[in-house]
Amino acid sequence: MTSAPVRADGKIESLTADEARGKLIYTTSRGAAGRLLYFRLLTAGERALPANGIVCANCHGADGKGGREGNIVMADITYRTLSRPLPASPPWNKARAPYTDALLARAITRGLDSSGQQLDSSMPRWILSDPELQDLLKYLKRVGNK
Repeated sequence: MTSAPVRADGKIESLTADEARGKLIYTTSRGAAGRLLYFRLLTAGERALPANGIVCANCHGADGKGGREGNIVMADITYRTLSRPLPASPPWNKARAPYTDALLARAITRGLDSSGQQLDSSMPRWILSDPELQDLLKYLKRVGNK
């Protein structure tokens, strides 16, 4: 993975077209040409829900570093964190294997972590086309990597 150009203030400079489309998904839950995206929740069964106001950045932050909302801890999804193994530690107290692109795609679309464990039921299981998923993965490799 090549490093992105970084400005003096620490912000990443220009995104590629793929990364820009991935950022659109991450920050607006809209795909190509502004198409509204859909997701599933474990608590809603197989029914697809429109992503009106539900965006990745709401929970994981614009920088991908996650946070806490009440009793829910949103994971740090920066690529440098995801691509390393995680030892058992709070708040989850379970270890996980490092993510690969395929495992990260599975987490986004099926809600399974890199070790095959269910992610929290509040994590949307996104319904994305393969190009949308690839664009999102490309953007996630950039977000939070300053």
